[in-house]
Amino acid sequence: MHLAMSRLWATLLAVTMIISLVLLVSGSGQTEPSPSVGAIQASAKEGNAAENDATEVIFIKAPGCTKCAATERILGKIDQQMPLNVSGYYYYSDEGHRIIKQYGAKDVPSVIIGTHVINYRDYDGNNTKQEMLIREALADHLPDLPPAITLHGNESNNLSANENDAGLNLRVLSLYTISAVLGAGLVAGFNPCLLGILVFLAASVLSSSGKRREMVMMVVFFSFGIFTMYLLFGLGMQQLLQMEVVAASFRYVLIVFLLAAGLSQVLDAWRLNSGKHSLFRTDWALKYFQAGVDKGRYRSYFLIGALFSLVKAPCVGAIYLAILDLLSTQSYLTGAAYLIFFNLGVILPIIIVGAFIALGTSPEQVDRFRKDHRVAMRLVTGLALLALVPLFYWQLI
Repeated sequence: MHLAMSRLWATLLAVTMIISLVLLVSGSGQTEPSPSVGAIQASAKEGNAAENDATEVIFIKAPGCTKCAATERILGKIDQQMPLNVSGYYYYSDEGHRIIKQYGAKDVPSVIIGTHVINYRDYDGNNTKQEMLIREALADHLPDLPPAITLHGNESNNLSANENDAGLNLRVLSLYTISAVLGAGLVAGFNPCLLGILVFLAASVLSSSGKRREMVMMVVFFSFGIFTMYLLFGLGMQQLLQMEVVAASFRYVLIVFLLAAGLSQVLDAWRLNSGKHSLFRTDWALKYFQAGVDKGRYRSYFLIGALFSLVKAPCVGAIYLAILDLLSTQSYLTGAAYLIFFNLGVILPIIIVGAFIALGTSPEQVDRFRKDHRVAMRLVTGLALLALVPLFYWQLI
């Protein structure tokens, strides 16, 4: 009965996510679009007879970005007073990557006027200051210089001239970001799901072989299986987020998922504290894990880890998707590098707990720790996920 309820809960969450995605994608085509860069550009052409005198403005943006929409409104306001020729590029497009690399843009949105680059961090959401910076750049810009960039689809020698330039923050691995991503992986990896399965595997291996060396090899290949599955999933999602329709809707789907996952974690904490069964039960998968342990082969441990990555998805998924959304502003290779560090963080608790067991800590002691602290772990995880909802909704991170 409890197993059926657990599966029903997981099914309802999946159906909710799918329906939300369909509604968001379909609804995006029915809502009246906000003023776009194309509309601003058309307005400049229609309202100014001297179009050739318009100042070239490059705008780096992202789909569904409220900060970008605010920047578009400011450019539209200025365009009514002086002619602007605004060219907008998504940060993930080929043109966007080339422009970012050439000019050293550091944020989305960014406005480029001549040699002036106005990053979001320069005004930090203060629209009045942003407008002042744009007007100052326009006043300082020399109108007789040739345009720094051509329109969509055209190649520019000017763009490729500095292709090998360094100093672009979006393409350089940051030690601070690596630490933050690794820390997020640790939070995602250390949960009752992990401890429960690891205790079962450790007890099974030790009872069947009695060798600590076998225990160590099980932990290594088990961790590698989890690492491989999550990394492949992350790389696939990174590629998928390069598509405009997916990138535009992903933030809203992520918000729904964070809300559902956070509430389910809090609800599970309440159930466990009331003496009821967990919503995230994994006992249905134990027979498959036991079959792999009985074979005693390293590839079996790897496959068990790969299978467990799917079982563990409800425990890790929300944080993983949040990290993917944050890394989507990076280039593909940079995002892939950060994903490696995140997944190292996910498997690090497995390696640490496995090492303690191999050094003499009994599986029963680890299981006792899991049972004593699983309510707190569920509650903290749930509240952390719920706290991320407004941050992602208002794009504060």
